[in-house]
Amino acid sequence: MNTLSETSRPITLNFIHESMYMRLASLFFFFLYSFVLSANPITPDSLLKLLQKNEIDNVIGQLTISKKNGQKINDPSSTIVLEKEVILMLAYAMQGDSSTSLILREEILNKKLSTVHAQDLILFVYLSGYKFVTNPHVFFLIQQFGIDLSVKYNEPRAHFSFLQQKFTMLQMTSQVSNLPNILLDMRALSISSEYLTYQTDMHYSLYFCTIQNDSCTYYFEKYMAASSHWLGKPNPYFLNAEGYSLKKDSSIMAGVITEYAKYYSHQGDLKQAGEWLIRSLQVIPDTPTMVLLQVRNQLALANIYADLVNPFRALLYLEKAIDLCETNKLSRLRNTLVASSYAYALMADGQFEKAAVELRTAYYEYPRNLNCQDPKKEAMRLALNASFLNEFKLCESMLDTASQIDCRSSVDIQFYQAMAQGRLAAYKGSFVQAQSNLERASQHAKSTKSMGWIKDVLYQKYLCFKHFGKTQESIDALESYTYLKDSLYRSGQDVALFDIEAAYQKSIQDETIARLDAENEASMVMLSAQKRSLMIASLALVALLIFLFLVWRLYKKVKITNAQLSKVVAEKNILLREIHHRVKNNLQVISSLLKLQSGYIKDDAAIQAIAEGRSRVQSMALLHQNLYKEDNLKGVDMQEYFDNLIQGLFDTYNISPERIQLHKNIEAISLDVDTVVPLGLITNELISNALKHAFPDNIAGNLYIALFEQSGNLILKVRDDGNGMTTQSTKEGFGSKLIQSLSQKLEADITTRSMQGTEITLTIREYRKAA
Repeated sequence: MNTLSETSRPITLNFIHESMYMRLASLFFFFLYSFVLSANPITPDSLLKLLQKNEIDNVIGQLTISKKNGQKINDPSSTIVLEKEVILMLAYAMQGDSSTSLILREEILNKKLSTVHAQDLILFVYLSGYKFVTNPHVFFLIQQFGIDLSVKYNEPRAHFSFLQQKFTMLQMTSQVSNLPNILLDMRALSISSEYLTYQTDMHYSLYFCTIQNDSCTYYFEKYMAASSHWLGKPNPYFLNAEGYSLKKDSSIMAGVITEYAKYYSHQGDLKQAGEWLIRSLQVIPDTPTMVLLQVRNQLALANIYADLVNPFRALLYLEKAIDLCETNKLSRLRNTLVASSYAYALMADGQFEKAAVELRTAYYEYPRNLNCQDPKKEAMRLALNASFLNEFKLCESMLDTASQIDCRSSVDIQFYQAMAQGRLAAYKGSFVQAQSNLERASQHAKSTKSMGWIKDVLYQKYLCFKHFGKTQESIDALESYTYLKDSLYRSGQDVALFDIEAAYQKSIQDETIARLDAENEASMVMLSAQKRSLMIASLALVALLIFLFLVWRLYKKVKITNAQLSKVVAEKNILLREIHHRVKNNLQVISSLLKLQSGYIKDDAAIQAIAEGRSRVQSMALLHQNLYKEDNLKGVDMQEYFDNLIQGLFDTYNISPERIQLHKNIEAISLDVDTVVPLGLITNELISNALKHAFPDNIAGNLYIALFEQSGNLILKVRDDGNGMTTQSTKEGFGSKLIQSLSQKLEADITTRSMQGTEITLTIREYRKAA
């Protein structure tokens, strides 16, 4: 098998040949353009695209020809000419000719522009910065040039915006030491502006999140409190106050929430981090311009789930990120950040062969001129992954390759290097060296509070001790690993439930928005029809024949409109049924996953807890099953729902009708969805408790269930003639807390009697029938 270091040479040669080919092609187009420039002038946008493709000589040649052909390149009245001068300045800077670039820079700054032309030029520079985020040197050059222009023409809002862009890039490239100076400049600019003060607090929150300082909480809460005033309103953000609305503010808020989630992740609180990332993903607008932010959040969530021992959901979010990259043709992003996160999740799931493919992709795709730490980290991870595949020659080769990449080391690099060297030393039979490296990896993991790393180190220590026959040490390491893994798994289940609930709520919200849009459209149609009717009535006074003709036309239009509205309503009902069908299917998938998981658990209490969770999920699945089958999409037939619910519980606990006889008294009543959800969960808990505790040792008995209306209240009774309640059964567990919480939502009173069995009665005051 060839190592990566062995294959790097021909790839480098291919790149050189490709580069020579591109230069020849550029020269060809250079001469071609020289003949057609007068007929087809090159726009600044097209020149910026050439710069992005690194066709620097082409850009310089075209602009030089423009000057020679007599265009008024120095005419200050032409904004396009000035924009081309800026591009020429950037091209010389990217070519390494800093002296020429500085001369052009001073020429542009020395020009005297009107306010309108100055603002146009500043806006062009501001928007150009985004095109060079993969080239920090050029990016910072553009931002500083924009700051100088803003100061000269007294544009403090633009000045603040350029500082924001510098802040973001410094944060992304881990140049944290430069951030305090930018924050001080922001604070100085924001003194007389309430909105800029609000934005400055946001950046202080981001800074303190980056350096893991608890002050981030204070500034984050301050920013979130102020956001209620500014969110979605026109604001003095840049040169055009009306150009920034809810979607932009929401995306900024999503970015801040994401950084706050990273703060919790670095604190070792993965549950909080995961829940904040889910909240952030809900806030990001679903627009093409927000794709990068969506992908960033999905990768962060995937990494969190991988650390929380839930590779299924980690890979689910990575598939979403990959789809977004492919749909929006973001191949570089797919092959770098996404590939790196994908490899991390695959390694967590034990899919080391697939992980090797993604790691190789990231290793070669990361640009060496931006941050050589990235390819070095991927080389270290390739070494570690090779050791998991027992390819120790490749592991050693990749460690040598990584050591030859000259860059500042990072905790990530040091951790993966120590892990790979530890496994390599164990393979070579050196216990002392293996333990030393694994202990070094443990220190790096603890310093970053990375719970996933700490878990991985404990497992490798267990394998190492076991390999060298250290029985007691291996048992201790395995116990520590198992305890931490179980703790992370439980937190991961909590985050997954929060995730599912958030997605469910969002689907309900989207459904509500769609319904309101349809109602609004119908209202507009009706209003339009009313206006036409009034006009026709006024014209009737002038001529009866014209009035009759217009009434006839109106009748036809209203008839067509009604037919269209009926079609829309029918389509909406189909969509609602499909939503309920999919929700039911998803809940059944969750139920199946829980059942599958229980097969790998030996603890009886854990198996029981999962069974109870399955029954709760199944009760909600039945609700959605009834909804998409019924004509009334808002109501549930309680007789059919209770029949299915009770039958499912009897099947879950393997109860035969001969042993426990069921007696039902369920009124023919249809209830609203918001009432059925808590009512179904409460009934599920009460019947489950009766089946589990009332008839021990397979004794026979009777179970009575009633649901009816009485004196304006809804009465639910569950009674058995079993053993009655005991001291042990009265202890408050999760099910009791769930019943209490849901009863409060329904404003229900709970009455419990224990004589010749147990009878629990709920008197529900807050309930709604189906419309």
